[in-house]
Amino acid sequence: MSVTLYVGLVGFILVLAVVIGRMDPLTMGEFPRRFGISTRVGWALLVAGASWAFLPLLAGAEIGEVPWVVGSFVAGFGFLPAAISLSSIDEHRLLQRVPFVEPERISASGTQSPVGTSGTPTPASNEQNGALETPFTGHPAVHTEWLVQQMSNGVVNETWKTVGEGVQQAEFALGDGTVNVAPGNYDAILQKERLFSIDPSEGVPEPAATFLKSHPDLPTPETAEGELRVLERYIPADDDVTVVGDATQSSEPGVVRIEDGAEGALIRGDAELAQYTMRKRYKWLGITGLVMILGGQAASFALSPPALTTVLSVF
Repeated sequence: MSVTLYVGLVGFILVLAVVIGRMDPLTMGEFPRRFGISTRVGWALLVAGASWAFLPLLAGAEIGEVPWVVGSFVAGFGFLPAAISLSSIDEHRLLQRVPFVEPERISASGTQSPVGTSGTPTPASNEQNGALETPFTGHPAVHTEWLVQQMSNGVVNETWKTVGEGVQQAEFALGDGTVNVAPGNYDAILQKERLFSIDPSEGVPEPAATFLKSHPDLPTPETAEGELRVLERYIPADDDVTVVGDATQSSEPGVVRIEDGAEGALIRGDAELAQYTMRKRYKWLGITGLVMILGGQAASFALSPPALTTVLSVF
């Protein structure tokens, strides 16, 4: 009976996640998206957390006993900070390894090793590489990841369907123009996020209206058949930005050009803040997750007499 109940509860959690994911994939993907966790890792996290949380049932715990359930849920949710910590390892190591210098002191390395610098972005002299603003809200940004969903009426209920997504980047300068940062395949870290809805029947504000009309694959304000939901994740251009990439000599005298290279990264905030934030994610959330996973499970067994008796009998 305990095995059947255990499998049933774990299966119920997974089925519920699948249903929510189909009805509202944007909400379901909020946690993995915010912390850079892949879909595969997110599902593995859910399976591991649910399997670990209900483990006392296999040892004879009763589902109606509230105390052990509390400890069990703490143990299950401990996988969240642990996953954030694991997903931050690469960024943490990169920021610890890369040398950071002021924009005015950076020079073309001539090697393929990355270098980092920080500053407040300004438009580059070449304005053909995109504007320093988000496409839907016009917020100053050097890097934007956008996604558009449209409400769809299904057979049973309404669901959100993704109709388009993309990445928009702009070339920008740092240090009074001494450094030019080229668009590229950067890893965007610590982005801001805006999620909002647009009702085409009530009018679409600028610059969203112009952006929708300029992209044939997206519904225009005149052709949209339902409410639109827009997600913008961006690196603001009205505050300090940290860039990591390969420094090469620009065609302009006295100007160094930074390109993405193999480990390119764009980070919101200055280098010191970025290093501190990633160190906190990696170390402190890792410790917190481990304490929750082990401590919560130990408490759940201790608070369930049948489960504790089963465990002690083994020894």
